[in-house]
Amino acid sequence: MENNRIYKYSLALVLLLSGCDKPEPAARDNAELAQYLQRITGDLVFISGGTFWMGDFCSRTHGEGARCSSEKDTKPLHEVTLSSYSIGRFKVTHEDYAFYLKMAGLPAQQFDKEWRNKTLADMTHFKKSPAVVSWREADSYCRWLKKETGLAFSLPTEAQWEYAARDRGQYILVATDDGDWREDEKSGHGENYATSEDRQATEEATGVDSSFVRYAVDRYPPTPGGLYGMSENGYEWVSDWYDPDYYAKSPRQDPQGPEKGIILDDDNGQYMKVRRGGDKPSPGFDVGLTFFRGYAIKDNYFPDGTTVRCAVNAAEAVK
Repeated sequence: MENNRIYKYSLALVLLLSGCDKPEPAARDNAELAQYLQRITGDLVFISGGTFWMGDFCSRTHGEGARCSSEKDTKPLHEVTLSSYSIGRFKVTHEDYAFYLKMAGLPAQQFDKEWRNKTLADMTHFKKSPAVVSWREADSYCRWLKKETGLAFSLPTEAQWEYAARDRGQYILVATDDGDWREDEKSGHGENYATSEDRQATEEATGVDSSFVRYAVDRYPPTPGGLYGMSENGYEWVSDWYDPDYYAKSPRQDPQGPEKGIILDDDNGQYMKVRRGGDKPSPGFDVGLTFFRGYAIKDNYFPDGTTVRCAVNAAEAVK
């Protein structure tokens, strides 16, 4: 099924490139979609499955002294075994998300207040900066990729996200090229992440509020496993409902998170979903970002800077 679907779009692309001078709109759309899907699947990174210790591992790596997190929801450290899968090399860009909305016949992103739309515009000012989406929007996007490709696209589980960020479960605190933060000592500008100096300089040059600056998804070096931006430039949605006590009862094999919502936001009646990674890290404070567990309601009514990267649940690499 999946090969037939990809062949259909590839054929449309060939026909467009070799056919009429002025192809019909439908043919152009199919060709654009074919190119889009080829690029998305080409940017998947295969993650070979295995067993790792998930959660706050600092007691294991640093003895019984200082821990990386005082949060109880990252404990206990527990053994997890994952099947192989693939995950996006990059966060989804706002251009790619806008293309999806167009192809799916959905309206462009818009909020009900002018200041919210201005915030969204600031967050998506730069080319190839991350999409800003709610959990429901992120989930719908990955499901759309599943429908269009025939591949088992979905949001990654919390365990899949952490295993990938830690380069197949190694004891890595921050998902950068070297497992640490680096910046130029003289200028204060980041070498593998964006510092407050970077964002302030950007505000002065562009007028974009430094609080909302999001950079291109490939601005800084990837992890050794080839993944970009896993600890900065926007939190990322995962599929799991948030339960602060889940680690104490998590199954060992391919955990999927709670079956239903656990923690309710009394202000709006929504249950919390997990989001992972980091937004604007502050070295010395933001440590253990590979296992830090954030959470938020799944249908935000304002742009909060959370983004998405999709996974494919398949035992072999996507070709």
